[in-house]
Amino acid sequence: MYQEIGRVATTPHKSIIAHATLDKHLNILSYAPDLKQWAHRSSLTGLSLFDLFPQLEASLERILATLQVPGNAFVYQQAHFADNLHPDQIFNLQLEALPDLPHNFLLTVIPATTPTSLYDKNLVELTRHNRELLLLNRASQILTATLDSAEVMAHLLQLAVQIIHATGSSLWLWRDEQQTTLVCRAAFHPGTDEKLLGLEVASGQGVVGWVAATNRGTIVTDPAADVRFYPQIDSSSGFVTTSLLAVPVQLRNRTLGVLEVVNKRDGRFLAQDISYAKTLAASAAIAIENAKLVATLRQTNTDLQKQNEELEAFDRTVAHDLQNPLALVVGFADLLQTNAVEISQVERERALNLLVQNAHRMSSIIQEMLILSSVRKHEVETHPLDMAEVVLGAMDRLRFMMQQYKVRIILPDSWEVARGYAPWIEEVWENYISNALKYGGNPPVIEMGSEVLADGRIRFWIRDNGPGIPPDKQPLLFTPFTKVSQVRVTGHGLGLSIVRRIMEKLSGEVGLESVPNQGSVFSFILPAFSEDGETAVKVVEPS
Repeated sequence: MYQEIGRVATTPHKSIIAHATLDKHLNILSYAPDLKQWAHRSSLTGLSLFDLFPQLEASLERILATLQVPGNAFVYQQAHFADNLHPDQIFNLQLEALPDLPHNFLLTVIPATTPTSLYDKNLVELTRHNRELLLLNRASQILTATLDSAEVMAHLLQLAVQIIHATGSSLWLWRDEQQTTLVCRAAFHPGTDEKLLGLEVASGQGVVGWVAATNRGTIVTDPAADVRFYPQIDSSSGFVTTSLLAVPVQLRNRTLGVLEVVNKRDGRFLAQDISYAKTLAASAAIAIENAKLVATLRQTNTDLQKQNEELEAFDRTVAHDLQNPLALVVGFADLLQTNAVEISQVERERALNLLVQNAHRMSSIIQEMLILSSVRKHEVETHPLDMAEVVLGAMDRLRFMMQQYKVRIILPDSWEVARGYAPWIEEVWENYISNALKYGGNPPVIEMGSEVLADGRIRFWIRDNGPGIPPDKQPLLFTPFTKVSQVRVTGHGLGLSIVRRIMEKLSGEVGLESVPNQGSVFSFILPAFSEDGETAVKVVEPS
């Protein structure tokens, strides 16, 4: 006889259990050794469920209809194997969908004549426990099968909800190596996921912070009465927490964060739920660390590839940019040496001037290369900038060029104070000023200044009176060094790609505004300096 239930069967006092997995056609894929002995068959693989229990064939439609309902199980009591040599041996059967494999089924077979003196568990407890163990095993495989941290976290939370029978879960990880603040990096809370993501709690704050600080799991049955509970999380997300459990996510005695599971669907969280959560957290910790290592390796490979491309571009640029001025220097030097008597004083002075100019060009190219190498290789400590002094330093390096162009420069009475690295910022100004000299008006008029932006950062700018830059050329100006040949189309050379790289290293930005026949404004943005020594950046809420 059979009976339909919603979740599991209720046959009491059964202990010796055998299992088989079936495909969607109810054919046997794998089985426990006990099942083969009870069926008196040498092998069960490939056999149909009805080859073992012919009496079930009349219930095929009922079986399939029952199994289509998530969480339901089909139960048949007092069944006999087809080849059973002992008619007095009867068995109780339960058939249900396999966790995470909805098109495969789990057959549980229990001898109805098993003595009950050895065990005192009913089928509900045994099959549920078995299902949870299967899920945990499956969870470990799922978590370690991917090297993407986002996928690992998503799988972890869904599995935690499924195994522990809860309504939501979340994963909180340390914001940085200082381990003072936990951030919600992933959430599985239908309807409130987006509101939870990015929320922060301090170490020791709330249940999550307490677990992270003590490295101990906990169950909270009445959050409102627990002093550790942090109600601001619920108020921020709109979620209502009625019960929760939380366990540390640890790897080699190092706490990575906290797994939290909330609102048990039926009854209360139990000690075994803590065990399940810890098992999941352990698997997730390994998977997260592996994903992090792989991401680091990929980034390292990307950086190495980029560096190799830069080195190749570096070689090409040295060969191209130095070849022409060097050839001129050698040529004029040879002319002066071999034909010193034959050339006129005017020709001699012209040759000397060109020789000096090209020597300066070579020096400037070499300086740019050294700066680019420094920016690529080194990390620097930033400090408040005395921008007036930095700008004067850049202008001093361009003194010869400024005299040649007879430039008029307009400087502000004062500068806003930003954080940066003075030698690199001096290089930025030198590039901006030299371009304003070369491509400004005749004579060039250059104005410089600074302003505080709405987000608290500082924008520094330089305006020229040149013809402007055509819109189709503007995107090429700050091109990466590996594509520097494109930059030469504009005539602005390697310098602006160095400016771009410097700003990337200093968490800044570059900018350009240019209208034909109305000049150009080049700019760069840096974090502001505050009196407490921290970077002052205001977060502007969207309107």
